[in-house]
This record gives sequence, C-alpha cells and structure tokens, in this order.
Amino acid sequence: MMPRFLQAYKKIWCGLLLVALSQGANSAAQAQRDPMLNQPRPAFTLPDLDGKLRSVSEWNGKLLVVNFWASWCEPCLREMPAFIRLQQHYRSQGVQFVGIALDGANEVRAFLDGLEPRINYPVLLGNGDTFETPIAYGNQYGILPHTVIVDKTGRIAYTHFGSLTYEQGRLLLMGLLL
Repeated sequence: MMPRFLQAYKKIWCGLLLVALSQGANSAAQAQRDPMLNQPRPAFTLPDLDGKLRSVSEWNGKLLVVNFWASWCEPCLREMPAFIRLQQHYRSQGVQFVGIALDGANEVRAFLDGLEPRINYPVLLGNGDTFETPIAYGNQYGILPHTVIVDKTGRIAYTHFGSLTYEQGRLLLMGLLL
C-alpha cells in the first residue's frame, strides 16, 4: 500500500500533467480561433499613476500578464484580488502583472485608494492610447476585462475575455511556467 503523502504527490503531478497536456492540445485549436496567439506582443508606452512613461519592453524576459480593466467594470474588480495574490505568489518565478486602466486618472486613483488588499503591480493609464492598445492586443470590441499573457520570449501565449479566478490564473501560470 502506498503511503498517503505519495498518493497526494502522485495526484498533484497527474494534475500538472493534465494541465500541460491540455495547454498543448488546446493551443492548435485555440490558434485557429485566436489570431493573436503566438504573435509578437505589440509595443506600447503608457503613463503610470505618477505620470512616468512605462514601456512594455521594460518587462522583456518575464511572463507578462496584461490586464485591461476599468473602475466601473464589476467583473474587472472581482478578479483584482486574485491577480494581487497571483502576483505575490509568482513574482519570484518571473511573472509580472500589469494593469491598464481604460478610464480617467482620477477615477483610477480614487478606486485604487480604497482597494484592499493594495495592488502590488504597475497600473498604467490608457489616456489617448486607450483604444489603440486594447485593439493591438486583440480586443476590437472593447470587452472588459481582457487579459493577455505574453510568454518570456515576447509572444502572446493566451488571451481571455471576462474575469479570471485565482484557480484559473494559477493553473494557467503553472502551465506556462513548465
């Protein structure tokens, strides 16, 4: 009879294997549906909340999670605590979240000032580039939230419309970090 800890260990590895296999099996089908997959990530330079211009190239070599959101978007707000936890957990493994707010600076500041837990990743402001950047990342219809994961080589590995849970994010990141 196998000890309990070995049974648990076996289940974990089987789960990870299933995630990895499903990523591979789905990638061909998803690439047919999503023309952004495997494309080089579009460049952008946007101001952060302090007015400092930040370029996406700043995060070259990282597994980059770009999340387009707005302070008035309920599904966007629901997923933020999950992203805060994921950033905290995976930062040391080269994962970087970046939020791009698609509403005004005052609204974003007011919202973030009241957010608990505090956001632990950069938030950039769309400003005049509000529609160009989401469109460049495959969101022609302005659907929020919209999340794009860029692999460490700078290619789009995953796109998602709608909110993500902590568990969904964890499984995605684990699959891409393998």
